[in-house]
Amino acid sequence: MKKTIKTLIIAAFATTLVVSSCKKDEGTTTDTGTGPTISLTDDLGTGTLDTTNFFAIPIIKINVNPAAGTSLDSSKVELKVGSTIVGFGSYDIVDSSRRGGFIDSIPVSLIVSGLTLPINSTFTLTATFKDTKGKTTSASISYTIVHDNKVMVSNEIELGAQNNTNIEYKFLGLADNFKTYTPGSTGTARFNSDKIDFVYYYGTVDENAFAAPFNANGAKVIWGTEINTWSRQNNTKFKTTTLTAADFDNIKNGTKVEDAFINTDFTSGSTDKVTNLSVGSVYAFKTAMGVVGLAKFTAISASATGSTKVVIICQN
Repeated sequence: MKKTIKTLIIAAFATTLVVSSCKKDEGTTTDTGTGPTISLTDDLGTGTLDTTNFFAIPIIKINVNPAAGTSLDSSKVELKVGSTIVGFGSYDIVDSSRRGGFIDSIPVSLIVSGLTLPINSTFTLTATFKDTKGKTTSASISYTIVHDNKVMVSNEIELGAQNNTNIEYKFLGLADNFKTYTPGSTGTARFNSDKIDFVYYYGTVDENAFAAPFNANGAKVIWGTEINTWSRQNNTKFKTTTLTAADFDNIKNGTKVEDAFINTDFTSGSTDKVTNLSVGSVYAFKTAMGVVGLAKFTAISASATGSTKVVIICQN
């Protein structure tokens, strides 16, 4: 779950990174004894940062005060991943209004944008200030990148085949809590095509099939008139798995984590549809937005007037 977020500017030096979730280590301060006093603290103290939740992110508080008889002269910010410096600023003059000391509060999310950080790597922010006597002090705060691998689970979802007049929902997306969509000029699909990840149809050869809206030799054959009106045709990828229905249920009801499927390789051997579905079959998928998950089919149809039922597990 990676998010791109904006740039932090501290003491006139800006740099960019990207992060998924973080676990905080306590900040440390090194004082020369005669230089400025610097404090970097995390206001929440929860130890984690999940950038999928921008309503509850830690705030770094920086408090800088010069020693008696001095004022702040210049500063720099260093950003490090492990032992590698990924952002380094030369000393910049402190704004005149702040030379007597200042306090700032900065969301951690604003520190990072542009760099994908490996799981278990450590990200460190170090701020250094120099006073008018040339004395320097540095303070650091570190975060360890952790993997939040909880899953979202749907209820059993029923989708009607193309000639089913009783079940109007034909398409499915992960957005809006696994919302389903209807076809036609008065349907909901054409106005929400960016949110649709799956198309269900019953074909003469493919029989029960689950396909990407992008799929040309199934979804667009059966639903071409409909899909061609969509402004977006998402290219979901599918892959067979060795997971059984019992394995799926264990994730759904037991572990509730994505360890069993998150590392599925979709760069080779993937398709944009799965066909001849059977009850209990489990397939991995990756949406156009990069969300990975599993689909288990709990009911199938015998014709184009029937329906199928599916349960979805995906990254939270």
